[in-house]
Amino acid sequence: MGGILTRDIKDHGKRIGIGIHNISTGIDYEIANVNRKTGPRLQKFRINIKNIDNHLIKELHDSSLKADLILIDMIGPMELFSRKFCELIETLLKEDKKILCAIQTKYNHPLIKEIKEFRNSEIHDLNKKHKVEVIDSIYKSIIEEFE
Repeated sequence: MGGILTRDIKDHGKRIGIGIHNISTGIDYEIANVNRKTGPRLQKFRINIKNIDNHLIKELHDSSLKADLILIDMIGPMELFSRKFCELIETLLKEDKKILCAIQTKYNHPLIKEIKEFRNSEIHDLNKKHKVEVIDSIYKSIIEEFE
């Protein structure tokens, strides 16, 4: 398995940024911060497109070459500012790679729509009421897939 996890970057308990954790290498890097002066703005954050294009894209591409399952913890508005990121996800879908990803289903973006309509996709709503049960079900299906 390869891929990325999204993490909050906090300072004195306050969220000041968004980071990405590379599952394969253990390396962390920032993709958004309230203190950045450049990059597209999303709410209070400025997005670091260079880190998305260089680090996140590389990790997902490398994972697609060697991993049976690619984990992408969040395909959301920040990541979707990167044209290269969108192109890579579209390529992975066309190559029929096994991807477990979190998406914001309410976000109106062509790539999110494509993921939701993809022939092999399963959408699970992780609302607070049923979150644990849904995660357990997803985990069991992953284990069964690789047994």
